[in-house]
Amino acid sequence: MTKLTAGALLCTVVSTLSGCGIFGDDGYFRDRGDDYQLANSLPPLQMPDGVTAKHQEELYEVPHISADVDRGEFVVPRPQALSVNVGLDRVKIQKLGNRRWVLVNQPPDEVWPQLHYFLRTTGLQLAMSDAGAGTMETTWLTFGENPDTKDKYRLQVESGVQPDTTEIHVRHLSVPMESPASVAVEWPAQSSSDEREGWMIDEMSSALAADSSGAAASLVAQAIGGGKVKVQVMEPAGKEPFVSLGLAMNRAWATVSHALNTGAYRLHKEDSDIGIFYVTYDVDRELSDEEDGWFSSWRSGKGEDKLAKQADAYSLQQVLANIDLNAKVQPALFSNLQGLGGAPNADIPGYLVVLRGVDEAIEVRVRDTRGLPLPRAKASELLMAIRQNLI
Repeated sequence: MTKLTAGALLCTVVSTLSGCGIFGDDGYFRDRGDDYQLANSLPPLQMPDGVTAKHQEELYEVPHISADVDRGEFVVPRPQALSVNVGLDRVKIQKLGNRRWVLVNQPPDEVWPQLHYFLRTTGLQLAMSDAGAGTMETTWLTFGENPDTKDKYRLQVESGVQPDTTEIHVRHLSVPMESPASVAVEWPAQSSSDEREGWMIDEMSSALAADSSGAAASLVAQAIGGGKVKVQVMEPAGKEPFVSLGLAMNRAWATVSHALNTGAYRLHKEDSDIGIFYVTYDVDRELSDEEDGWFSSWRSGKGEDKLAKQADAYSLQQVLANIDLNAKVQPALFSNLQGLGGAPNADIPGYLVVLRGVDEAIEVRVRDTRGLPLPRAKASELLMAIRQNLI
């Protein structure tokens, strides 16, 4: 009875106090969410005489935008997942043509010490380790079955195309045993032996996969490769957005092709010689792919098939003939291509994804089937869907 009475009394006191201004706009427990608007500006910190202030760079610099920029309507894009790699195997071996590399679902600064540990435990000594360049080179070693040659490995560690991933590229070199060790090593474009390169890749990937606990991040390796970013979504003021890929064209073509066969995209036609994909994009397809069971396949057989059948009815030549050559906004994106224009048909569904080499990067743009730029918000949506599924 005592506890019950005390509780009832407390409720009565709180109810009474709530009417006395404790919880109102002027009360103690008021909403302080907008208090920052009343904050006063303070003068810059003054250093005492004899002390030199260290220059501090702006972490979030606000870019200058000229007054004549047409900002248009802004649509907030769908946010990218915190980790687009969720669900992927931690260690995978990827292949493109005759090239193979190891993909690790961890950032380079965590993979770097794991590679050091792997080389130590396998008895391979390092002749060079440069975290800034992301390069490790072993000392010369010999394989028992071939005593007439000596061998050397180079591991190139780079950031992957997805956030917080690492690519490890292996190069093997074999030279005659009598070759002087003091001569500078000239690494070939391809490994001397695919078999011995494969041995290192298999051993290394197995060791990294077995180390499920990971390792502490290396402070030395936080800027591996100079901090180069392989993939960026660029949205220059007043110009159409695009994806910039710091990859060779064959690698860029392969990874974009993969992205256009994933999620809401469906790839219908492609021509690597002219750098153009013809695709359709249907968000309902992506949503149905996330569902399991019989209902998923039942849903995907409706509107999706209708759109796909419409697009499949057109050849790439017919789509190219639909490009509007008279548009004033046509840059050199379609220059020197044969069969453009002459048969305009605004009813062709889908989009054109165009890859072009600019300086040392590959730029990816999305256009409509007349070759014209899309509204900025739509272009950003389609490019982000590509960026999220690159490998």
